[in-house]
Amino acid sequence: MSRVYVIDDDPLVTESLGRALHLETQYEVEVFQSGLAALAALAEKPPDLVVSDFKMPTMDGLQVLRAIREAAPDAVLILLTGYADKESAIRAINEVGIFQYIEKPWDLHDLLLKIKAGLERKELLHLLKQTSDRLIASERIAAVGRVASGIAHELANQLALVGYAEAIKVRAAGNAEIAELCDVLIAALRRLSSMVDEIKDFARGSADAIALEPADVASVIEEALAILKYDPDVAARRLTADVRGRPLARLHRGKFAQVLLNLVRNAVQATPPKGRIRVELDGTDGGAKVVVADDGAGMSPQVLARLGEPFFTTRPEGSGLGIGIARRIVEDHGGTLTFDSEPGKGTRVTIVVPGIA
Repeated sequence: MSRVYVIDDDPLVTESLGRALHLETQYEVEVFQSGLAALAALAEKPPDLVVSDFKMPTMDGLQVLRAIREAAPDAVLILLTGYADKESAIRAINEVGIFQYIEKPWDLHDLLLKIKAGLERKELLHLLKQTSDRLIASERIAAVGRVASGIAHELANQLALVGYAEAIKVRAAGNAEIAELCDVLIAALRRLSSMVDEIKDFARGSADAIALEPADVASVIEEALAILKYDPDVAARRLTADVRGRPLARLHRGKFAQVLLNLVRNAVQATPPKGRIRVELDGTDGGAKVVVADDGAGMSPQVLARLGEPFFTTRPEGSGLGIGIARRIVEDHGGTLTFDSEPGKGTRVTIVVPGIA
């Protein structure tokens, strides 16, 4: 609901105009008989639109609106003025950015129309800004994707050379020192290869729609957990599953399993050995809800706000792309991926996907 301020030192004006707005509109109306009183309320109840008289003691209307513009730059400003002050009102349009000035005595119908037009303009500007921000963000992501694709290609070429470490290890059989050095290279190769795959997935984007088929969500979870049991880091934690139903959804089984694997491995990174990780499945209002929860380190609000940002990571060995890829896969399924976390209290990741009607 839009909030409208009415400011006038004449109590008859604030009473009559305030009552008219209450009766004729759905706006939340706040009336003030001085500019100072209105400014004092700004922090608690910022206005969407302000109607202010011009001639008032202590602070005139221009001073009040100028102060409101600084504190609430998106607010729509309307100045009430007498005929003799028309030049000052016109100056205010240029200097303060006032939307309209209205001469006294005003026509109530005309005033209501101008208030409505001002609020509609504010909403339109807000929508345009949101659209512009999304377009800019999309272009930035696309630019990052193009760069990432080139990086991935070059990395893949160089990693082919590191692959000779396995051949060297075989030829140097019996030399423990060389074998140990080769193991370090091979481990690095696998880690970097995984990062290259993530970069390629990120750069590829979602231009091609993934094929979705009816699937038992529980069975996909069971397949993912069966793979994870061979991971020694996962085995060092207490991984449990709580399947409370077998909802059906349209899934790409491989992609959905990839999301689960990514989330469980993130939980492993956040928990110490013997830490607890839980995978929960439940039906929800015609869909399926999957939760991956851990009792690990948790994340601060600052880290949560940047999750999914390309190449942002808190792990030295991470690429910072896994969460963004997981979120995109879930969105390609028509679902949502959300995080709830607090430092020292673990993290809870929730996936919700629509079911089959």
